[in-house]
Amino acid sequence: MQSSSLSIGLKDDHHGKFIHGLKRLQYIDFSRNAFEDQFRSSTFKSQTDSLQSLILEGNFFTTIPLELNDFNRLRLLNLRNNKMAYLTTQEIDAIEVLFRKSNKTITVLLESNPLICTCASLYFVEWLLFTTKVKLDSNGSYSCVGNDGKITKTNVVYNDLRIVRIRCITTIWLIFSATLFGVLLLFILLGYRYKLHLQYFCLFIGMANPLFRKSKEEALEYDAYVAYCDGDYKWVYGPLLSFLEERRNYKLLLSDRGDGDLRPGQNRLAISNSISKCKKIIVIISNDFVNNEWASYEATVGIEHFIGLQAKIIVISLESITKSEIPQCVMQMVSLDANDHIRKTDTLNENNIFWKCLDLAMKR
Repeated sequence: MQSSSLSIGLKDDHHGKFIHGLKRLQYIDFSRNAFEDQFRSSTFKSQTDSLQSLILEGNFFTTIPLELNDFNRLRLLNLRNNKMAYLTTQEIDAIEVLFRKSNKTITVLLESNPLICTCASLYFVEWLLFTTKVKLDSNGSYSCVGNDGKITKTNVVYNDLRIVRIRCITTIWLIFSATLFGVLLLFILLGYRYKLHLQYFCLFIGMANPLFRKSKEEALEYDAYVAYCDGDYKWVYGPLLSFLEERRNYKLLLSDRGDGDLRPGQNRLAISNSISKCKKIIVIISNDFVNNEWASYEATVGIEHFIGLQAKIIVISLESITKSEIPQCVMQMVSLDANDHIRKTDTLNENNIFWKCLDLAMKR
């Protein structure tokens, strides 16, 4: 059956009918049939207990094209003049199993294959000339292409196997080191290119960590920044400061009394620097507030500083205000509503639910 173009004829033989039922067949010659793909599992199903010689010479196989473990009596496997670079560890193991099944009489022919003797095939070279007891043509000494691209012999490579292995390990480490250096260099360049984004990301992750926030808050000078307008001055300096500073011992930062480095009427940067010294911000909302451009501006800067940390923003509504009048930055915040009694500047009943809620908000 050699030179019969069986690669074309058996292409549609999906059920292995070509030699099906020939259970006593011992010798098969499929040489020079332009085979290149693996045989189907059904192709030799009837010959697993009878086949002794399989000739696959002169085809285009790059690997052993069948499951050798399926055969029980195979004595000769001719793979000469194919396209095989080397045998894999799985293929070598399968041949060794056959060697034991055949009472150590199996012969494998590999001459005239384009073998390589590179770092990838050193296990194969060692098997050919040292490990195996399988009978090989040319005693396992085949022509092959070395690491340098030159033609050599497998026995020459085996004689220098220790040196070749050291070179291979060195090459692998050089490639690994160069790759690692390239990756690190890429990260450095990307880090420099997007350093502001990375800083913001690290800050966001850190602020989301409770332990980080706790340690950071302990280092802050003020418990809260109070943003309000001049029309609410009496209530802020009356009940609010009395409750938070005198009775609860909180330290508040108010711009118009010169706390910290802040002075009335300073710019956005000065406000932002002052707010960064505070653990929270308290925004006092009233009709005067929504009509006061500076107060709204001050609240916006403060809320932007604590963006994503809702527990750090306390909004107090002193008066009923329609949604259309409330500044956009404050609209999404949950507010504490002060009733008529709370708005009085001459009394302070800390048992009122408003003051209890404010106390809880300050402790969060």
